[in-house]
Amino acid sequence: MLSPQTMVAPSHVPPTVSDFSPSTIGDFVQFRDVYKSYGENLVVMDHMNLDMRADDRLVIIGPSGSGKSSLLRVMMGLEGVQGGQIGFQGKPYIHGADSGRSKRIDAKLQKQIGMVFQHYTLFPHLSVLSNLILAPVKVGGISKAEATERARVYLARLGLESKLHAYPSQLSGGQKQRVAIARALMLEPKLMLFDEVTSALDPEMVIEVQNVMLQLAEQKMAMIIVTHDMHFARDIATRVVFCASGKIVEQGAPADMFKCPKEARTREFLEKVLHLD
Repeated sequence: MLSPQTMVAPSHVPPTVSDFSPSTIGDFVQFRDVYKSYGENLVVMDHMNLDMRADDRLVIIGPSGSGKSSLLRVMMGLEGVQGGQIGFQGKPYIHGADSGRSKRIDAKLQKQIGMVFQHYTLFPHLSVLSNLILAPVKVGGISKAEATERARVYLARLGLESKLHAYPSQLSGGQKQRVAIARALMLEPKLMLFDEVTSALDPEMVIEVQNVMLQLAEQKMAMIIVTHDMHFARDIATRVVFCASGKIVEQGAPADMFKCPKEARTREFLEKVLHLD
């Protein structure tokens, strides 16, 4: 194996540690009153509340500027939030700047999350193998020999065993993105984040990458995926979350969301990207 629902009403009362109890439904990831803005006029997470189970594959959809990518970057710990808290695996993970805490992120939990970006972010001066083993050796503390064997296994399963010593410039776009996925999996994360990972690829290469993600889905990997590809969203999601203006407008099973959305704003968006009855 490659690796191992409801909308919550907004609350402006900061959650306590007990709010992240493993007994809570959707306890794998919990956003509680999360607020993030860029300056005074661009609010990308407007007191957001969201629950995710360990067997969920959340697909986040919505118009540009709705906070989709910001949600992933916050979850990865790449950007902070001004308010609220996030729990991960039943434990406090990220605290807003208003919490008064000097330490706003649990670095140990952060290492259990992998992220793949739109533009590969491979180190061009390193071979595929070196790209894959860098973090496990430097951050994970495993031996180079063990990391190399792990890299060989992942590359073989992704159909890239012949590219072990190639450099990124020698790879197609689809191959680069598959290497990026393998690199994220090298630390054996509990959660994978995908941010528009096929948007810069040619159609044939899109299928390559989507097939890898579908393999992960079959193996029950927890994923949060931002995509503009509604057909892929329908295939891979256990739950679709529609965001607009920094808020979660509606969420539900793919069949319900794409065939009969309840909210007018959701329908307006989907009518632009799908043909609804």
